[in-house]
Amino acid sequence: MPKRFPLTLVLIAPLVLAAAVYYQSTRPSIHALHGKTMGTTYNIKYVADNSAPSEDVIGKQVHRALQDVDDRMSTYKPDSELMRFNRHPVDQPFTASADLAALIRESQKISHMSGGAYDVTVGPLVNLWGFGAGNKATVASLDPTKDDPAFIQWLAESGASHVPPADKVQDAMKAVGYDSVAVDHNQHTLTRLKPVFVDLSSIAKGYGVDQAARALEAEGITDYMVEVGGEVRIRGHKPDGQAWRIAIRQPELLTEQADGIIEADNKGIATSGDYLNYYEQDGVHYSHLIDARTGYPEKHRLASVAVVADDTATADAYATMFMILGEEKGLSLAEKEGLAAYFIYHTGKGFESVASTAFLPYLVQ
Repeated sequence: MPKRFPLTLVLIAPLVLAAAVYYQSTRPSIHALHGKTMGTTYNIKYVADNSAPSEDVIGKQVHRALQDVDDRMSTYKPDSELMRFNRHPVDQPFTASADLAALIRESQKISHMSGGAYDVTVGPLVNLWGFGAGNKATVASLDPTKDDPAFIQWLAESGASHVPPADKVQDAMKAVGYDSVAVDHNQHTLTRLKPVFVDLSSIAKGYGVDQAARALEAEGITDYMVEVGGEVRIRGHKPDGQAWRIAIRQPELLTEQADGIIEADNKGIATSGDYLNYYEQDGVHYSHLIDARTGYPEKHRLASVAVVADDTATADAYATMFMILGEEKGLSLAEKEGLAAYFIYHTGKGFESVASTAFLPYLVQ
């Protein structure tokens, strides 16, 4: 019997090694996807083991989902579904996809909530103030996180050349009105009641994040962090069991200082600010965020806002809405509606921040 011990040990050693190799091969790990979409970039991290489809397969599905949103909802693509609707004759129903109609309807709800300050038909005013698609430079192609000469030049040149006269503002407002788009869910149609121009840039990017997340989930991925142009959706955990965390940056150019840390599971997170896209004339700061009620850029101390919501599309639109309303009216509305919002505002000596009650549970630092 003793003579069998060495043989037994020899047999056990390969089994232990095989078990270790199998454990390493099936152990979940973080995978990363990167690319460009909607005039910006996307960065995705997800957790999977070797039973999941390859990164190439998942990457193609995610990119296809993002490309679909861009192809249908972009105002930079003449043949997009949204642009075809914008060219469709007034008072004639336009057959629309279910999600385009739903996104416009959601934007109208948020417009109503804001008292008309937030409005996806504000495009004529945005163009008039020099921040539209025809502007000679857009921040989307530049990198504010680095000492980018093109970015510095863009700030110096300021996107627009002058403040428009009051009569031009009033003329542009005649073509603005979120309630001038009729949504018929039964007939799946959209109808412009006057020649408004719908621009979903304040909500479509967040919707793209949600669609990318759905593409991951369709492949069996339930632990991920999806980021498109600063808008984020997170679900689940990292392989070590830790939650995904998102930093809220202070609204200073070229800084990495965090103002707070967020932990949220299966939520969308969006931010908006006026510190990248603006110009100054005669010492007055003019933001790209136009209040549709007045036709003029917002004027208040709010520098940026972060929002947590059940989906990123809604968080995206809320963030823009709060930026237009400002920290006082915005915080009041957030408390009234139970919305999770974090406001960072100028004090003259730096920045201070305030969180709505619903936002506090997500703050870990």
